[in-house]
Amino acid sequence: MQTRVDQVYLYCTRIDRVEAPFEQYRALAYNALNRVDLPLPVAGKILLKPNATVLYPPEKRIVTHPGFLAGMVDALVEAGVGAERLAVGDGQSGEQPDHGHTWKGAGYAQMAARRGVSLLALNEAESRSVAVPGGVVYEAYPIYWEVTDCAFFFNVPLAKCHNLGCTTLAVKNLMGILARPERHLCTVQEVDKPLEEGIWRLTESGLSVFEDRFYHKLCDLVAALRALNIPRLCVVDGLIGRDGTAFNEGENHPLGWTLMGENEVHVDAVGTYLMGLDPAVTPYLAFAADRGLGTNRIEEIEVVDLASGAVLDMEALKAVRSKRTLMPIARYEGGYYDRFRADGSVVPWRLDEVNRQRQTDGLEPVSPG
Repeated sequence: MQTRVDQVYLYCTRIDRVEAPFEQYRALAYNALNRVDLPLPVAGKILLKPNATVLYPPEKRIVTHPGFLAGMVDALVEAGVGAERLAVGDGQSGEQPDHGHTWKGAGYAQMAARRGVSLLALNEAESRSVAVPGGVVYEAYPIYWEVTDCAFFFNVPLAKCHNLGCTTLAVKNLMGILARPERHLCTVQEVDKPLEEGIWRLTESGLSVFEDRFYHKLCDLVAALRALNIPRLCVVDGLIGRDGTAFNEGENHPLGWTLMGENEVHVDAVGTYLMGLDPAVTPYLAFAADRGLGTNRIEEIEVVDLASGAVLDMEALKAVRSKRTLMPIARYEGGYYDRFRADGSVVPWRLDEVNRQRQTDGLEPVSPG
């Protein structure tokens, strides 16, 4: 099937458990990727960028499953791409053997070695400055050469929640292509220092200055990647998803799908919807839509079923949607709180800091409920 830039492609499989074997992940990615006709280059490196920020064991569902990457590699090799041209890499926290966070423990080392593909820790790799067209916070970003000079870029996140991003899919997964210190978008950065005194004050968005800037930084990153004009595709590992913080706090949920698409915002809007959340009010997607990077209205996105080739209507999408909402949570002094209230409104991140600022300003605190 020929792909179109703004369409999203869905492939489903049956799953009713919160753990699955390597082969089931491999089969999902392999079968889905085999159904699209991609303009694969005849020369140059092809980079697969998973979410491999902290190298937990794969069944924890904190990193993209190595079996899913194996299925993509197998499909690409079968399509005529030499294994020596394929690389799997991410900028991450690095090997932490004392905590059990290693490429080997996460299953990546074995997967890469058996298939003869390169495994890259991008932390110390060289980068180059890439201009951000229409940048709001950043005018340019340092992006690793392995990304800027690759012949094709596969963005391979997994479907999970995040305490700040709410969902961490294709857009947030791009943070790993940034060199340090700019990569650390979840912190108060040097570029934020002029606003630091009031950075937890709420804005018209209902979120803090910090949070607004974080979502703009993500949008700046999408704009920078697109400006490179590299052939690219997002492929989401959605066999089993995870709610919670994106790390230790959370539970896994069977989902049974993968999504593909070139437009990161559209892929994330569909993924967010299938996880049981509303992409129209998910903050980073709302910011991206306002900046013209794509729509976050699920009814405006053409979703194509890779099994049948049919464009799916809302009833068909609802049938795939998780019956249980995968809720992002964030920490505060009272423990953890849901990022979305029952009425669908969003609770600001770092609520303690927000409320300390409001106390200073003589305002009522924001309730998490």
